Amino acid sequence: MNRQPVAISEGRGGNHDAWRPDTAQSTYGDLDLLTPDDVCALLKVKKSWLYDAVEDGALEAIRLGKQLRFRPSALIRYLEEHASKVNDTDDRKGSVPSQDSLPNATL
Repeated sequence: MNRQPVAISEGRGGNHDAWRPDTAQSTYGDLDLLTPDDVCALLKVKKSWLYDAVEDGALEAIRLGKQLRFRPSALIRYLEEHASKVNDTDDRKGSVPSQDSLPNATL
């Protein structure tokens, strides 16, 4: 059962325990695994880029037998880490990011 947030009036002695995350939801919420096709569609990259990123250890994947699956949180972490690296590089050099730093750049 998911608990919905409830508006609490501050200063009126409201019930501060009215909103609590559902423990089962937060513990197992990352079990909605993505397939390689899902990830390629979301990131707009080719499968070869995705498999290279997994093989290089840049992107975390879960192997279930011969199948690869991806946690949404791992994709978000990857994007946040790489977005900050590109932005830091741009600020120092004062230039446009190179094509090598972009996952699916086309001319």
